[in-house]
Amino acid sequence: MGLDKGPFVVADTVSVDDPYGGEGTIVLPSSIATPVATINFCVKNPLKTQVSLDSMVQIAVLPTFPPGSAIEFAVTYQVIRDDNQIIASLNDEMDYITAVANGRHTNFPNFPVLDENPHTGINTYELVCTRTAGQTLVIFAGSRSLKATVFTL
Repeated sequence: MGLDKGPFVVADTVSVDDPYGGEGTIVLPSSIATPVATINFCVKNPLKTQVSLDSMVQIAVLPTFPPGSAIEFAVTYQVIRDDNQIIASLNDEMDYITAVANGRHTNFPNFPVLDENPHTGINTYELVCTRTAGQTLVIFAGSRSLKATVFTL
């Protein structure tokens, strides 16, 4: 039995029970690009290959301010191919008022991307988060996923 020439899926998925610093979370430091999921696979014929990428990351914000405080933060999400080429980018900016002491907030940004130009050989894709605002907050990457469906045309 040979290799199936149909589409195949590669994924890096992490589920966490407590996105506010529980096991498996990643603290996002200020202004430092932080990989939160990575996948790789081999492409034999890039001219006849397309890669559909789906990504998701749970962003958990834990302020230490009293109720009624205005909270503001921003995170940039990027899907990067092995040659440090950014193939997709999303800026998520949020502000809210805390309802309770240490009011928590969670975002689930996600976005699909189609890469029509994979390279021959091993292709590595990373989902990278960069905290760009909210320096007085603790921001975590909780549950996250990067999935590629590889199609040969």
